[in-house]
Amino acid sequence: MLTSEAPVAPVAPAPLVPAKTMHLGQVDGLRTVAIFWVALYHYAVFWSPAGAGLNLLPYGDALAWIPFAKVGYLGVYLFFIVSGFVIALSLQRSRGFLHFAKLRAIRLWPTLLICGSLTFAITTLFGPPDLARGPLEYLISLTFIPPPHLGKVIGMSDLEWLDGAYWSLWTEVRFYIIVGMFYAMSRTRFLSLWAGFAIYSMGVHLAGLASGGSFEALSRLIFAEYQPYFSAGIAIAALRAAQANSGQANTGQSSAGQISAPLALLALSILQAFAYPWLAAGSLSISVFLGLVFVFALALFAMLSKRQIPFLGSRSMVMLGTASYAYYLLHQNLGLAVLARINPTNEAVGIAVMVLIQVIIMSAAILLTFQIEAPLRKFLRSRT
Repeated sequence: MLTSEAPVAPVAPAPLVPAKTMHLGQVDGLRTVAIFWVALYHYAVFWSPAGAGLNLLPYGDALAWIPFAKVGYLGVYLFFIVSGFVIALSLQRSRGFLHFAKLRAIRLWPTLLICGSLTFAITTLFGPPDLARGPLEYLISLTFIPPPHLGKVIGMSDLEWLDGAYWSLWTEVRFYIIVGMFYAMSRTRFLSLWAGFAIYSMGVHLAGLASGGSFEALSRLIFAEYQPYFSAGIAIAALRAAQANSGQANTGQSSAGQISAPLALLALSILQAFAYPWLAAGSLSISVFLGLVFVFALALFAMLSKRQIPFLGSRSMVMLGTASYAYYLLHQNLGLAVLARINPTNEAVGIAVMVLIQVIIMSAAILLTFQIEAPLRKFLRSRT
């Protein structure tokens, strides 16, 4: 902690986020915003004639008009910022890299096993054929490894994810590996090590955009396109720690030093987040620009607020956010399969049925999270 003797004696770096202020209800509220934005994208745009997926919605593109539905994928980026923020606590609680890896596996894998099995069963029984996956694709998807990647190794290049939403899990796992390694290398210099990685990944990504080839492949491997969002979360966590510690310091000298580094990382992250889609497409649409402004503004507001935010920190928003992981795993292919099986022919009825299915899936996700996942996670953590 900071002391009045800081100018004449080295000061131990403060934790990224003080434990007493780490669990913020509004952070779970951010997850709720993120998951409903993603679900809106899938059920208003992606699987409609206006989207990039197959035309599987019985009501077509009737919901594509909803403002910012077309950039609902930015909800995943908000998830990445939250991951960067909350992973600070997991790192501080871990006794080393392997312990950190166990905690992450306990958090992710049991729910993936349950939700993946439900998705496999429902899509196999109900279809449609475009969403049905084989046993091998089901098993590989449970390892977080992309089936297309492993398929190329074993000579089966047509393998697909059990659910397309699982792509972000592979990104998260790679983030955990790299961030865990840096934290294990040096807890006191972690922020500097991560900033160095952010700069390196930026160089690789820019080279990949310019020339493709091996640079593009390396950029995908180190998730360079999504690194800015994880980095922003880490930077905001460090800023919150500095904010909390500044009130305990007698002088502002040390706190100013703690703030400058995360501020620089945050500024770099925001610059990258806006520049990458502009460089990739040659322009930046108004909807993407405003969507990114919303993502960063909401994250900063929620994560740096000294008080609970009434709406984001409300009981319902916290509950939904806590169950967002299970809902994320269930909402897409399983929901589409049930919708296809009911096959409403009326547009308005189709929309109503879709909403009802999603309400049921969210209810199941809440039940799974609080009645199965939470007790199981507590039991497994007690054994690590």
